Amino acid sequence: MSRYKQQQELFQGDLFYNFLVSDYIFDKDKIFAYLTLQDDELKLYETLISTIEKNIPTPDLVVYLQSSTERLMGNIKHRGRSFEENMSEDYIKDLNEAYNYFFFRYKSAPLLIINSTEIDFVNEPEDFEDLLEQILKTDKAPVEYYNPKTRGKG
Repeated sequence: MSRYKQQQELFQGDLFYNFLVSDYIFDKDKIFAYLTLQDDELKLYETLISTIEKNIPTPDLVVYLQSSTERLMGNIKHRGRSFEENMSEDYIKDLNEAYNYFFFRYKSAPLLIINSTEIDFVNEPEDFEDLLEQILKTDKAPVEYYNPKTRGKG
């Protein structure tokens, strides 16, 4: 419900900004629901979601940063967040597969899928600039794929 309230605030908009960037979409909460809820909980979740999701703004573009499980595990280790330290590789693998399944069937908004396994847009300015350029030039086709060239790697 907290995500729902945040999404509702997006309707208010800000006159001083041309766009809004968010690190989540409301639809992806379903991934975690299907991975973690029991059948009776899932039925309740689906009832609630079917009622409120009609009131969620549709993004102009969704960017899915796809990566390998190995890279995701490395990212988790590098961040060193206490709430992530006990996440098993099996759980991350299942979660990664669920994300792939979800986004390869996603049709609610234009989607840009970027293979981010070999890039480091956090620490490498060139990777960030390349990523940003790709996002800005996306022509809002239903689905676009981008596989960045890596510098000095192969």
